[in-house]
Amino acid sequence: MGSPETESGHNPDESQHRVCVKGFQLSKYEVTLEEFKHFVVTTNYQTDAEKNLFESGCWSYEKSPENPWDWRSWASWKQPIQGAFAMKDHPVTCVSLNDVTAYINWLNQETGQIYRLPTEAEWEYAARGGTATARYWGTNADIGCAYANVADVTQSGPVHWPEMHNCQDGSFFAAKVGSLKANSFGLHDMLGNVWEWVCSKYDEKYQGAEAQCLAKEAMGDDVFIVIRGGGWNADPSRLRAAYRTSGTAWTRQANLGFRLVKER
Repeated sequence: MGSPETESGHNPDESQHRVCVKGFQLSKYEVTLEEFKHFVVTTNYQTDAEKNLFESGCWSYEKSPENPWDWRSWASWKQPIQGAFAMKDHPVTCVSLNDVTAYINWLNQETGQIYRLPTEAEWEYAARGGTATARYWGTNADIGCAYANVADVTQSGPVHWPEMHNCQDGSFFAAKVGSLKANSFGLHDMLGNVWEWVCSKYDEKYQGAEAQCLAKEAMGDDVFIVIRGGGWNADPSRLRAAYRTSGTAWTRQANLGFRLVKER
């Protein structure tokens, strides 16, 4: 895991080290809005964005050069972006870790199977697809639009990203899951489209937390959980298999979703 210091965009929390993971089954796609909607309708569940946990809404984007990325009180999984209603085959976003946990608990009960989020180590192993380069298609970020929905020239309208990929993926916001090429493991959107929750506690120095799920009772408002993969607004430095960020259990963003592991 991690990246060499010579990798463009390398951060101090990406120290290289070896981690062994057991076999696991990871979803080919990110969980879609249609799948999440079925859970909400069946259980009458209300997400954190809707029930005003801390405050209603989530971090979202508007086509405004003054303040494009900010907290929007109107945003939720139903409408993560102003004027752009999420499509059923797009990844669900604006869901907190609390919401994701509720969905998983329901899914396990409904199916009799055991689903969970991947650990950080499992996620990076899957994202790399057997490669050791910064991205599963290689080191050149500008050919990534065939594989990932990212900050690209498509997004050069009223708002210009500080850095962007010199290519065009055809989407301004989130794209339909599986729209672009998969990695060598057959997994789509492991980089780009939306960031993804994993189940591991963030540890800057990688001291074993990356190989396990944080226990539910250990979560709190001041505990940070790892988020991986980059989203539709990710620049080249963040669109790398080793890049790490994090959020608390109530964090929710219009570019943050999840995919699941099925226990073997």
